[in-house]
Formats: sequence, C-alpha cells, structure tokens
Amino acid sequence: MLTIQEGTEESAPYKTFLQEKIRAYNDEQSPQHAKKRRTAVRPVHVMVFEEEEIVGGIYGEIYWGWLEIEFLYLPDSLRAQGLGSQLLNQIETLARPSGVERVLVTTFSFQAYAFYEKHGYETTGVIPDYPPGFSHYTLVKHLVPSSGSA
Repeated sequence: MLTIQEGTEESAPYKTFLQEKIRAYNDEQSPQHAKKRRTAVRPVHVMVFEEEEIVGGIYGEIYWGWLEIEFLYLPDSLRAQGLGSQLLNQIETLARPSGVERVLVTTFSFQAYAFYEKHGYETTGVIPDYPPGFSHYTLVKHLVPSSGSA
C-alpha cells in the first residue's frame, strides 16, 4: 500500500535519497553525467590578494567542454577598475587549453548581468521576478578555440 506524506522538518535524508536516485538515472541516460561525477570535473580559479589576504577572485569548473563560472567576487573598493574584466579574461584563457569552447554563468539582475553582457556573453534564459523584484539570468559565451587545443 502506497502512502504520501508531507513534511517541512529537517529533510536531509529525503533530499539525499532523491539526489542519489536522480543522479543514478542521469548516469544511466547520459554517459557524460557519469563521467563528470567520476573524474571529469576540473576546478579552475584566479584569486586576488592584498598582501597575503584573499580579497576576491573567480572560480569555475571545467567539464563537457564547458567552463561553468560559479563565483566572481570583488569588494566594492576594487570594482570599476578593470580587475573583474582581468579575472574573467584570465579564467577563460586558463580554460581554453582544456578544449573549452563555451562558458556558462548565471547571475541576478542586481549582480553582474551587464558586466557579462559587456564581455560577449549572450542571454539564453531569463526568470523574471526571481527573487521578487529582480531577474535571474543564464548566459553563454562562445570562445574562439586556441591553437593547439585538444
């Protein structure tokens, strides 16, 4: 007999169960998913230091011939000086020898949407009013392959 239960309490075991089942299904359907989980993810980053303290940087992961930018952060005092552009260019350059030809990033309208557009990223998806009063964007940039990339 099947039953359906609702819950709002701590749900870690439920989340883990569903996550494992979905990952197993994805691995069966897409060999790329299975490979990514086993060995294919390569982290890449460029950090900014002031003296010996980290003050900002950019972090992404390379897989499936893509670079996915997960984090780009600079404090207010270091913005609008070209440093963000330098970080973005450097991480794209680091990714190219791995065969990366496309970059994926998501951002909110209150974050760096205009910054990414200025650097050649094209909007591929928009969720308006997420969070309320703002929009969530998915952007992609096609890189020119470097000579000698595999």
